[in-house]
Formats: sequence, structure tokens, C-alpha cells
Amino acid sequence: MGTAKYNKCTFLVYITDTFVILQKEKETTMKRFALIMATLISTVLLAGCSNLDLELERNQLQSEVETLRAEVNDLQKKRDELIQKDDIVYVIELEISQSHFTLDLEDHLKDSMNKITIPIQVSEEYYYSIEVGDTLSNEFRVGSFIFTGDIGSWNIEVIDKQTASKSE
Repeated sequence: MGTAKYNKCTFLVYITDTFVILQKEKETTMKRFALIMATLISTVLLAGCSNLDLELERNQLQSEVETLRAEVNDLQKKRDELIQKDDIVYVIELEISQSHFTLDLEDHLKDSMNKITIPIQVSEEYYYSIEVGDTLSNEFRVGSFIFTGDIGSWNIEVIDKQTASKSE
């Protein structure tokens, strides 16, 4: 009988220990499950919020792009209307000068005083192909070097661009 009590007690201790272990595992499992669920819910909520914010920002940017495209189209139409008019004259102003490679002050003064500016009517394509400050020619004067020994060049530079109507 004593052994039966011992066995019953041992069995009760074993069952109690097993129950405690199972309870701890259950708590651990529940904690893990709660942690996983909390992580999953927060991820879904945060991802959903950021997607909405990004979508709103994208829509705003798309509307700005559409507005800017409309403005660009309007400006291009106005520009094309102005360009297509037959009464527009395209004029560039050229500065023509000589320069000498010398230490003679008189030659430098003469070069400076002999600069001339000439307005010239040009085609629309040429007008838009050049910019103010472009050098059209900077050629060495071979004939002057051969006959007089001067080292110099012609400089032709665009100093101004203008459009005017033929009626002006």
C-alpha cells in the first residue's frame, strides 16, 4: 500500500509538473502568437498608411505635371504663332575688328578705332542657331603676313540679336 501511495504521489507530482510545463509552453506560445499578431497588424497598418500617403503625393505630382505640360503647350503655341508671322525680321548685329600681335601702341589704338558694327538680316534658322558672344570668324590674315610681315587676324563676333516687325 505504501508503494501505491508513492506511485499515486509520484503520479500526481508528474501530472502537476507536466501541467505546469504545458501551462508555461502555452503562455510562451500565446506570447509568441500575440507578438506575431501585433507585428502583422502593425505592418499592415503602417504599410497601408504609407501607401495612401505615397498615392496622394503621386496624384498631386501628376496633376502638377499635367498643369505644367498645359502651360508649355500654350507657350509653344504662342511662340509658333509669333514665328510663323511673315512680318517678323530677324536681325543680328556683328562687330568686325582686326587684332595685331604687336607691342606697338599705335597699332592697338588703330585696331580699336577701326571696329565697326553692322546689323544684318538673317533667316530664322540661322538666328536661332547662334548666340550673342559667338565668334563667327577669327582668321589669320595670310596676305598681310606675306606682304608686310604683320601678324594679325579678323574677328567677327555676334554682339546683339533682335527681332522686329517689317512695319517698324
